[in-house]
Amino acid sequence: MDLNEKIASIQADNKHTESVTARELINHFGYQKRSWGNCAHVVRFLEAKEIELSSDPYKEWIDAPITMSHKAIATTKVPEDAVKRVLSMAAANHKPVFVDRNDSLEHAVTLMLQNDYSQLPVVSGGERTLIGFISWKTIGLSNWRGIKGDKVADYMSDQITTIKRTETLLKAIEVVAQKEFAVVLKEDKTMSGIITTADVATEFFSITQAEAFLLLEQIELQIRNLISRGGILLEDIQKVCAEEGRTISCIDDLTFGEYIRIFENPKHWKKINIKNEKDAFVAFLNQVREVRNDVMHFEPDGIGSEKMETLRNMSRYLSELL
Repeated sequence: MDLNEKIASIQADNKHTESVTARELINHFGYQKRSWGNCAHVVRFLEAKEIELSSDPYKEWIDAPITMSHKAIATTKVPEDAVKRVLSMAAANHKPVFVDRNDSLEHAVTLMLQNDYSQLPVVSGGERTLIGFISWKTIGLSNWRGIKGDKVADYMSDQITTIKRTETLLKAIEVVAQKEFAVVLKEDKTMSGIITTADVATEFFSITQAEAFLLLEQIELQIRNLISRGGILLEDIQKVCAEEGRTISCIDDLTFGEYIRIFENPKHWKKINIKNEKDAFVAFLNQVREVRNDVMHFEPDGIGSEKMETLRNMSRYLSELL
């Protein structure tokens, strides 16, 4: 395998390494002597290919093996799926208390009182067959209508809302805001938990502010994935932050402003390979940065519908790019 083939194999898999000697390196360019200038030419050639050597070919014994590897790639700890989902909520992972349609009303009321629940899922013949719910509201309506039965089935509603554990958290918040609660289902259709308005209020202080925070987190994770996908060298990432005097070990250490500077750089933009106009993309990121500043400063009147739409549009746009 000649030098070009070894370089190609490393570029195809940036974790792969190859062994090479100083003699092999200089001979590749037709040199016979290992002068400082010849070795400097070799190093510049390898740097252009984003390849580094484990030792200096000018100082090593000419036939000593030198490890040739790809320069460190900037990475992120962000999972590929950067979208927050229902399964991240504690309430979605606590199997709910439920009753059978043939249980007594007294039994259902007792469970709701003991657990301070406003509603219970109702099943028929096992938890896989979810058929509705019973609540203080459905009991009150049934009494008002003159129902005199003593079974759960007499007081339940079949208008139950379900949601998958893999549904986005933003969608779940929207559903719960409209329906007051939703039963979370696992892949096998069994119940995983219940999300109520109280759960949402506990986890997020307001629906609007929660959506803004969730969208901003989602956008930032998506941006990290875009940068990571470009295979930008860690040393190039570190140069972006050189004047800050901070230690950068991965993409996750960057600020939002530094993300923008990376996208502004023509070399990095080419690597990230977004088939869109660079200046427009950067301008959009700057809009989001300004909205982010408003959100983080907890504007008392909220950030407004126009700025919320900016966040929603950016998250959707990044999802399409990814």
